[in-house]
Amino acid sequence: MNYRHAFHAGSAADVLKHVVLLETLDRVLQKPKPLFALDTHAGEGLYRLQAEGEADEGIRRLWDRRAEWPPLARYFEAVGRFNGPKLRDYPGSPLLIAGQLRPEDRFVAVEGARETHDALQQVLPPEQGQIFLGDGYHALKALLPPKERRGVILIDPPYEQVTERSALLTGLRTALERFPQGIYLIWYPIKDKHDADRLVTAVSALGQETLCVELLTWPPDVKNRLNGSGLVILNPPYGLKKRLGEVVPTLAQILTRDGTPRYRIR
Repeated sequence: MNYRHAFHAGSAADVLKHVVLLETLDRVLQKPKPLFALDTHAGEGLYRLQAEGEADEGIRRLWDRRAEWPPLARYFEAVGRFNGPKLRDYPGSPLLIAGQLRPEDRFVAVEGARETHDALQQVLPPEQGQIFLGDGYHALKALLPPKERRGVILIDPPYEQVTERSALLTGLRTALERFPQGIYLIWYPIKDKHDADRLVTAVSALGQETLCVELLTWPPDVKNRLNGSGLVILNPPYGLKKRLGEVVPTLAQILTRDGTPRYRIR
């Protein structure tokens, strides 16, 4: 899979990922204890939406009618912090995470590409989080367990390498050995539904409680394109499944490309 952040910014996959991320953080942050957050594949942080990018089938479908969908208010508010009256920019996960955390919480973003790392430094103030240049999977070993003993870890790889899934599973095993109580959100693309199911099965077999949410904007048998995306969540916080059951059907109805909503929460 060839992933270009700027072109894909604000896509349907981004919308699903960030809605789930924000809902997860909302539940975890209801407790007063400090929280550690880690983004292993952080990206540039802020993207100018392209005139003909994938945002046309994602955030732009939602934005002008956002008042009609109160269940998505938290997501719209988070995106709106980076825009004026018109939608021009789209915040990536580092800025969305940093915008939710409290002064007592701690955030680390890891990015492997020097140019992308440098771009993130320009938009994420030092007081909002640390930024490391390096391998996100190695960070799972180096940074866990956190001193806070509570953590949300987003793993959002580009899936460009044939070894990506092996590296992901190896990294997760290491992370769970060091920090089994952490909340892990693993994003994945859906081009081949059977392939995506195999990944979810492998992650679920690691022994933690899991929650899987998927949204397809095209039928699963459409070839040679991204038909949808999903997240598998390890140790999901209480109430998240119920909340996603209220939010995701709305997204599926709005973002479908052929009029048929397709989603799964299990």
